[in-house]
Amino acid sequence: MTLFLLILLSSLFALTHIGMSHGEIRRSLIQRLGEQPFRGLYSLVSFLTFGGAIWVFSGHRNLGPLFWDTPGWLYPLVYLLMLLGLVLFVLSFVTPSPTGMVAKSMTPKGVLRITRHPMNMGLASFGLAHMVANGFLGDLFFFGSIFVVGFLGAYHQDRRKAAERGDAFTAFCKQTSILPFAAILQGKNRLEPEEFRIPVLALILAGYVALFLLHGRLFGVE
Repeated sequence: MTLFLLILLSSLFALTHIGMSHGEIRRSLIQRLGEQPFRGLYSLVSFLTFGGAIWVFSGHRNLGPLFWDTPGWLYPLVYLLMLLGLVLFVLSFVTPSPTGMVAKSMTPKGVLRITRHPMNMGLASFGLAHMVANGFLGDLFFFGSIFVVGFLGAYHQDRRKAAERGDAFTAFCKQTSILPFAAILQGKNRLEPEEFRIPVLALILAGYVALFLLHGRLFGVE
């Protein structure tokens, strides 16, 4: 029963988070409720589904069959994905993306040169890292829902923002990428180290080290 509840809440979180923001569904809800009430409902549904999943998962890890036992040589990848996720997530607040609700500038700078969806890709990296490290069915659904919201949500946001903001957003997309570093590797953009604040990066690294050292004490898992 507990495994079923975790799977249900995790699945509902991913489905409603993307589904309620989907084109016609979103427009229909806004027409009926208004912009701000819709945002309130959207946040409430996300809180209830994801908050419920967290509550169940926090007391019942490693539920269901084990699909894989992560070999030690894969853990460097897990640690790298976690570092990338933390860097992208924190920097998404330092340099907000025009794919969100706050930023209006269409000039790619800072973390937006790495990915135009730093928050989404940060969540996707976090979810993927924990899926690699946790092979139980319940864990895969819980962390998989975070990965789905982050990864698929980025592509979903692109379509909506392109319709809302037109050519300016399309031009911004041509200079940037969803996948981290893809635009840089393709020569569409380049990394500018001076656009990153050293104190912020130092704080992120310190936070990462602290989480690494205290993970077992904080979350009960080494």
